[in-house]
Amino acid sequence: MSSSFQPLLSNPAESPTLPGYLYSDDATFRAERERIFYKSWQLVAHVSQLPITGSYVTAQIVDQDVIVIRSQSGEIRAFYNVCQHRAHELLSGRGEVKSRIVCPYHAWTFDLEGNLTNARHCDHMPNFDKSDYGLVSVRLEIALGFVFVNLDNTAPSLNDVAGDMFADMKEQCPWITDVVADASLSADSWESAPLNANWKVLAENCLECYHCAVAHPAFVDLVSLDDYVCQPHDHWLRSYGKLRKFKNKAYDVEPDEPSQNAIFWHLWPNVEFGVVPGEAAIGGFRFYPASGNQTKMTSIMLTKPGERIKEDRINYRWNVLWAEDEALCQSVHRGLQSRGYRQGRFVVDPTYDGISEHAVHYFQMKYARAMGLEIK
Repeated sequence: MSSSFQPLLSNPAESPTLPGYLYSDDATFRAERERIFYKSWQLVAHVSQLPITGSYVTAQIVDQDVIVIRSQSGEIRAFYNVCQHRAHELLSGRGEVKSRIVCPYHAWTFDLEGNLTNARHCDHMPNFDKSDYGLVSVRLEIALGFVFVNLDNTAPSLNDVAGDMFADMKEQCPWITDVVADASLSADSWESAPLNANWKVLAENCLECYHCAVAHPAFVDLVSLDDYVCQPHDHWLRSYGKLRKFKNKAYDVEPDEPSQNAIFWHLWPNVEFGVVPGEAAIGGFRFYPASGNQTKMTSIMLTKPGERIKEDRINYRWNVLWAEDEALCQSVHRGLQSRGYRQGRFVVDPTYDGISEHAVHYFQMKYARAMGLEIK
């Protein structure tokens, strides 16, 4: 650790920010895998993406690959995506298998409950029991149709961590139990290329709107900052802003559309849900480190069956708003590696609650505790 490190303070208005080296250091990245990502609930799918027996998706939890599949019993299950023979990956992407998973290396075969059912030329091997070589299960829980996994079997349940968040999501969006994955949006178009920025930069960018008036001119014409609020809870945060104008620089909104507000929920450490003015639609996003210097993002967009998000709104979200944030995050990541940067300060103005940086301080405090960093 740098000798000039100044610990975070419990008072956000007086606290320094984390030092820049924590955003690119290889040892820090390795520690984050163990202390944070292998112990937290990670969004991997929505039940509507797994409609029939054998439907599956694969997902990465940093460097750990998992399969989420609807089993023969109808239950959705998760396994590490690795054959128990010689460690070849079993499935990739998303798709369907009929009744079994066949390893493409040596054709070891597993049923949809993870049991090894066939191992070629192994019937007469001494001390070989197929029951010893089934797939390794991964803990899985479902909330509001969203499928989460956790690599830590001793972690608190998803309901204990975020039950109140899901209750709030349902209260704010009563249509949320009706939505399904938007089939018009292909899987590839919702998987971003690696972003040249640390995952914490993305998280922190999502947790304050202090930058919005400067960097997102169309967004602040769509959403009012006058009453924008960000409320931290134990393991999650909610940001909320009302529609500012029906006709604005981002896209037009009709007065009778289901969503008249922008609401964003952040589940520690790296999961986001977002609703913006317009259709009854919600996006689920997960960004995770590919390395200390790169982040990957996967997302799910959900709408009511048969409904579609208007093209001008898709264009604004991904070609304007996301492009603005992408450029900001990459610039910040480069700056955090500058020899001229020390530690910053959180801008916390109690009269501008929604655009201050108290939520970034909340995030960094949780990070510091998880990583065993000094706090005063």
